[in-house]
Amino acid sequence: MQHALTAIARRRRPGLRALNLLLLLALTLNPGPSSPACAAEPRSRPNILLILADDQRWDTIRALGNDEIQTPHLDRLVERGFRFNNAYCMGSMVGAVCLPSRTMLITGQSLWRIPDNPRAQVAPPGVPLLPVQLRAAGYATFHCGKRGNSCTFGNAAFETNIETDGRTAASATEMADAAIAFVNEHEGERPFIMYLAPQVPHDPCLAPPEFLKLYDPAKLSLSKNLLPEHPFDNGELRVRDELLAAHPRTPEEMQRHLAGYYATITHLDHEVGRVLQALAARGFADNTIVIYTSDQGLAVGGRHGLMGKQNLYEHVKPPLIVAGPGIPRGESAALVYLFDLFPTLCDLAGAEVPPRVEGRSLMPVVRGARPRVREWLLGAYRDVQRMVRDERWKLLAYKSGSERNCQLFDLAADPDELQNLADDPRYAGERQRLERLLAAARAEFGDPVAW
Repeated sequence: MQHALTAIARRRRPGLRALNLLLLLALTLNPGPSSPACAAEPRSRPNILLILADDQRWDTIRALGNDEIQTPHLDRLVERGFRFNNAYCMGSMVGAVCLPSRTMLITGQSLWRIPDNPRAQVAPPGVPLLPVQLRAAGYATFHCGKRGNSCTFGNAAFETNIETDGRTAASATEMADAAIAFVNEHEGERPFIMYLAPQVPHDPCLAPPEFLKLYDPAKLSLSKNLLPEHPFDNGELRVRDELLAAHPRTPEEMQRHLAGYYATITHLDHEVGRVLQALAARGFADNTIVIYTSDQGLAVGGRHGLMGKQNLYEHVKPPLIVAGPGIPRGESAALVYLFDLFPTLCDLAGAEVPPRVEGRSLMPVVRGARPRVREWLLGAYRDVQRMVRDERWKLLAYKSGSERNCQLFDLAADPDELQNLADDPRYAGERQRLERLLAAARAEFGDPVAW
């Protein structure tokens, strides 16, 4: 597919060689409002770099325990920052999970309260938008990311909005080029937020040859929960992602997919390093908070016999790292949603949080003021899967065909979700408790599906 970059300010599609010139023109045409709220701010107001990868699983960073992948720049963020080990996308009512995930993040709203049409050009009245809040607080706002399966009206609310079509081995490089051009031209009167949302490592996993050669498929380890097939019908076994590899799954084919996935992530890591270097060269690094995450993870490599993100196992968790001035080194097992980033960024920027935002700022956890922001999490996939979990226990419920399957996992003892305890009479009390919690959680978030 032909790759293209679009700067909304120009309303036309340029050649790749014109990217830097286009970005400069976009910045000129979008100088920002002249209201007092956007006047020069003190240097103490941090810049924010938010990087949202596409389909990156939480355990694909070396510093998070995977010694088979090379991610030196992300490793340094982990080593000097704060990480959340239980971050989740709340779920999706469509197969393209990234669309509601990105919409929840940019609006701060939960799955059944985001607008019905995220691809609309204009947001419905009253919908909160992160770039609007930060711009009102005095921030220059910049977005570069994929156009498809993204929140169109949310992206358009950034002063500079560069969108990508298609995917090539150069996609991560082009994203970094756009970000570096912005950094080099930013004059510094206002703090900035850069929202980088590239379309990698989403399949097809394309990376330049120098990154592909780093990974020999035969030497890669596969997960303990590798299965040739999912053990029962979960309601979505033949969706697009699950057709990327043959059934039954074979170890050799799973290793090939994993090698491409790792290579694409290592390439993305390299480009993240280029952006961080540009920030340092301009003297912005000491005043920039970096947040690195992904819209969700996925099962690539045959986990539970699956390949995609149309399920609610633990492999759909993304990484979530916060690093920068004033951020302590540490980690937390707190249960968090990606849409908690809306109020978190507002907290960092001193911006107002609209009343309709449902997320909760994570900064009290980062600062050590609170151990958690919620006691449980709800997850959903279309009308066929539901999940609820607390700090230790997780219940998965399925509604597909004539079957009504249920899984209960003790995540403290079984993080790979290998042993289903749902029918073990010793855990009947935990199952009943979680079934009641699931019903209450669905009611609280307005789940419209009869279960």
